[in-house]
Amino acid sequence: MLRPSERWYWSYSQTRDRLILDLSDDAQFCAPFSAGQLLHIPSRQALSMAEAESFWAIDNSLQALELPAAVRLELCLTALSCQFLQQQAHKSWYFQQASHCDAQLFDVVTLRGLSSQYALVVAAEPDCVSCLLLGELSSLAGKVLPRLTVIRVLRNRISELDVAIPYRHIA
Repeated sequence: MLRPSERWYWSYSQTRDRLILDLSDDAQFCAPFSAGQLLHIPSRQALSMAEAESFWAIDNSLQALELPAAVRLELCLTALSCQFLQQQAHKSWYFQQASHCDAQLFDVVTLRGLSSQYALVVAAEPDCVSCLLLGELSSLAGKVLPRLTVIRVLRNRISELDVAIPYRHIA
């Protein structure tokens, strides 16, 4: 898996209308976010030490789901790019009510609409969280929310991650 580097830079591609993370002269990560979704457009903004630490925190949280390394890398980089997004109004009515969840930044949680899906907390406030959907989800209204959608919900709409930890992780 790639490791964060001080040579990584955030930029914006006008031709693709996407936020880009330049990983090297030969490799770029194209985030799923367009200019209209961004709070500001970065111009060769170096990856910070705090972002590198966040990368490892996200990767650590995603390990509980036992995803392939390439998928985990995509989710880590997408979650890092969420810092550039404009804040949205919450869309809690799309999801079933749950007990209040005290999820922290980069925790994996579950959202339940007509189907259930894992989500990664990419911003945490006292009453709301913004979550990156890790897969497609059907909302209570029947609207299909695609993978890698960022959605803001009240804390009473998320549930803590409930994954059986394999024996090898406990030993």
